[in-house]
Amino acid sequence: MPRRLLALSAAAATVLTLAACGDNGEDEGEDNGAEAAGSGAEVTEVEGGEACAEHEPLMFSDTGVDGLETLVLEFEDFRVALEEATGLEVDFQPMTSRTAASIALENDDLDILLTGPAEYVVLKAEADAIPLVGVTREDYRAAIFKRSDDDSLQSLEDLQGKTLLTKDVGSTSGHLGPLEMLVHAGLDPNAGDVTVVPLDGTEREAFAAGDGDAIGTGIKDLEDLQDLMGEDAVEILEGGPDLPNDLFVARVGLGEECAAYIQEALFENQDVMIEAIVATGENDKYIGSEFVYAEDTDYDDTRRAFEAAGFDNYADLPDEDE
Repeated sequence: MPRRLLALSAAAATVLTLAACGDNGEDEGEDNGAEAAGSGAEVTEVEGGEACAEHEPLMFSDTGVDGLETLVLEFEDFRVALEEATGLEVDFQPMTSRTAASIALENDDLDILLTGPAEYVVLKAEADAIPLVGVTREDYRAAIFKRSDDDSLQSLEDLQGKTLLTKDVGSTSGHLGPLEMLVHAGLDPNAGDVTVVPLDGTEREAFAAGDGDAIGTGIKDLEDLQDLMGEDAVEILEGGPDLPNDLFVARVGLGEECAAYIQEALFENQDVMIEAIVATGENDKYIGSEFVYAEDTDYDDTRRAFEAAGFDNYADLPDEDE
């Protein structure tokens, strides 16, 4: 297909350009790829690649990465490891947005995608994406914070009639996660129980300046809030449960047998794959991650958060990065 061939040519040109920068040409590129992909560990090739042979080259992308150059920088080692694990050709297909990924999955221009929980919910609804493998993230939780001197807030239920600042609409840890916490506490933002004010990157500064009664964001943002407000000026009102995992998905057109084969190859080589993803230093959020089985029902809490945010039609969620 035209778009697939265009991506293949562009990816090949970029990789060749990067390899040409080395002193030893092609041989050095091959050596570096093998070492980076495994960091000394060997990739185990899994039998059964013929189930996917008709779909070569398998096209890979990540919804959180913008542009081919960045995709190559962050995932070339992973691409090499996946090729070695499957015995299949794997290439890059950069995505500019979640919407672009959905269209590419539907049009057979994208085969494997690493994405977040919110994006998955939309991709499942729009393109029937197949969940392959979940990728855990350490301390990946939402939390709702309060000012330490605000004695009126002792529990989430006390947010009734209050104002909650959040990150931009669609952020898993900073918007959807806090909304799900409100729902579990019996509060309905759609009914006006809590006024939710999403802010695009300024929520912490706004809260530090006195706006809102509480702020919902990732639990790891506590240190940033303390830096802005003082260590004793802010505290956790309540921490949320672990959020649904990021995950690899496959397009439905690959078929169950091919999807199962890719899943097996990822699991069989998970240590090598995760090391390949984090080795560049661009994906530190996956340090300490593990691969786990991913089921569609794992993302039902995210769907409920969509609905609490007023997006009963999941595809209506603004197309923003996590």
